[in-house]
Amino acid sequence: MSNLPSISVEEYLAKLPADIQAVTRELVAVARRNMSNAHEFIYHDAVGYSVSASPFDRICFIAPQKKGYVNFGFFFGASLPDPEHLLVGEGKRMRHIKVRSVEDARNPALEKLIAATWKEAPESMAKIHTRQKKNKG
Repeated sequence: MSNLPSISVEEYLAKLPADIQAVTRELVAVARRNMSNAHEFIYHDAVGYSVSASPFDRICFIAPQKKGYVNFGFFFGASLPDPEHLLVGEGKRMRHIKVRSVEDARNPALEKLIAATWKEAPESMAKIHTRQKKNKG
């Protein structure tokens, strides 16, 4: 049984301010187009996308921010090809993009990053699970 909140993505989106809602809805549409088999859910006040029903297998997320933009985050963003230099962050794995408008959300380079993270997702998650098993054993 999942510990995910029972709120649907649609209910979550409906509660957002109009400007942020428009950007977030566009990002959700782009994510759905490029990750058609991903599990989509609300987790930690963001729309999460996972390779399984577990939020711990998330590969990316859409997180509206109070400062007037939406973060599209990639849990394995450091390894993604980013010729347009959209990704921000200096962590070992995570990167994000600050999306400030519907037009930004429609950037083909963002779509390519989402498709790339989905393509790499099974391998990326397998590495994490292997590392976790090693650490437990």
